[in-house]
Amino acid sequence: MLDFLKSLLYNQNYPLIYHSVLFIILFTVFYGVYLIFSPKVKIRNALLLAFSLFFYYKISGMYVLLLVAVAGSDFLIGRLIGNATSHQSKKSLMILSVLIDLGILVFFKYTNFFLTGIFGVLHQPAPWMLDLIMPVGISYFIFKTLTYTLDLYRENIEKPEKSFWNYLLYLSFFPNIISGPISRASDLLPQFAAPSAFNRDMIGKGLFLIITGVFKKICVADVLAVNLVDRVFESPEYFNGFEVLMAGYAYTVQLYFDFSGYTDIVIGLALLLGITVLPNFDKPFLAQNITDFWRRWHITLSSWLRDYLFTPLSLNLRNAGTTGLVIAILITFILCGFWHEAKMTFIVWGALHALAMAWDIVTHKRRAKFKKKYKSPAYKIFSIIITFHFLVLTFIVFRARDLETAWYIIRKIFTTTDFGLAPQWASLYIYPLMVMIIGLLLHYSPIKWNYKLREFFVSTHWTVKACVLALAIVAIYQAFSTEAQAFIYLDF
Repeated sequence: MLDFLKSLLYNQNYPLIYHSVLFIILFTVFYGVYLIFSPKVKIRNALLLAFSLFFYYKISGMYVLLLVAVAGSDFLIGRLIGNATSHQSKKSLMILSVLIDLGILVFFKYTNFFLTGIFGVLHQPAPWMLDLIMPVGISYFIFKTLTYTLDLYRENIEKPEKSFWNYLLYLSFFPNIISGPISRASDLLPQFAAPSAFNRDMIGKGLFLIITGVFKKICVADVLAVNLVDRVFESPEYFNGFEVLMAGYAYTVQLYFDFSGYTDIVIGLALLLGITVLPNFDKPFLAQNITDFWRRWHITLSSWLRDYLFTPLSLNLRNAGTTGLVIAILITFILCGFWHEAKMTFIVWGALHALAMAWDIVTHKRRAKFKKKYKSPAYKIFSIIITFHFLVLTFIVFRARDLETAWYIIRKIFTTTDFGLAPQWASLYIYPLMVMIIGLLLHYSPIKWNYKLREFFVSTHWTVKACVLALAIVAIYQAFSTEAQAFIYLDF
């Protein structure tokens, strides 16, 4: 009993994550109480807020107070914006909110990066660094709270939220506090104010998404990480060009299944609570160019960047024509890379995607004429293949520990790859190879197959659902005793 009580305290080395046994136990108890009181909106929200704050405490310790402070700041500023009588007053309050929120984000996430850079320019070692632990999920809850004040200023939200507790619940809502999807206040706040929307379909879809998310994470992403990706990227000098190329393919598949698996789990959890969270992926490896890719990958982030960064920039630069669009894209995606982490690998990754999107804009008319002239599925297939391989190369930069290592890996791929080694490599890595192939086949399978499978699961008797869920829990327990990994996007 004492050990269990200790497990409820914050431990930096053992954060509470969705596919852990402790989370399953705690959520099951919470969910039973939640169902009892779900018809009473205020009690339901109070329970949900308490569990959400406890969840954030378990993953980030006393930084839960920072989360409450951020919520209090923007709740107050939101009320002031709603009561302001002039446009200038609203604008000043919006700017204040942006400065406070981005100031907090920059301080915790980028202070040491800037210190290192400044003293690096001076060719001196940094005399001191701040001993900062970045609050988990800060990049996400800062973006969430910014949407509220920005939308109030733009009048996309008619009236400010009246209840501080509901606003704090919006910001701390545990299914998407860590790594998104980045919900907007206009999506979640009305749901917290409304009666519970439970029905059989929502619960069935929620369970289905949780099970598929666990499968993606443990049976695909973790297998590829442990059996291939990690060992190659940690010591690429010990592997030949073909091996590092296959590790690049494997990491691309791993990253997608890890992040989309996480997203399935959190959307499923939200559905069990009667809350709808927006999807985050739409078969991204079917993209025919990088612009199309960002309409399919991390959709809530890309739409946030489009609405709150790219669109204002492009409007201010509209007199520069295509050049202005290209500059806006470069700024947006370099900042996107920097948002992920303050490392040159992420900045370069963002810049490469920006350049690819700029190429899409510059060549759009020529490609449109070509497609119209040569109406062939071969063009579409060729575009998908080229885009996918661009993604593989840029995700190598994303995964590498530094730019030097990334360049070393890419150079090795282009100079030493011997495809004659494929049979020998396949015999040695048959397990991760099969998992990678299965993962790609699942990704490229028609989406209607997934819908039909989900509808079939939803229509089954509750005993069947319970058995499938129990099997998933057993799989989680077994995996945690062997090789389960933390979600990749927890780091961002």
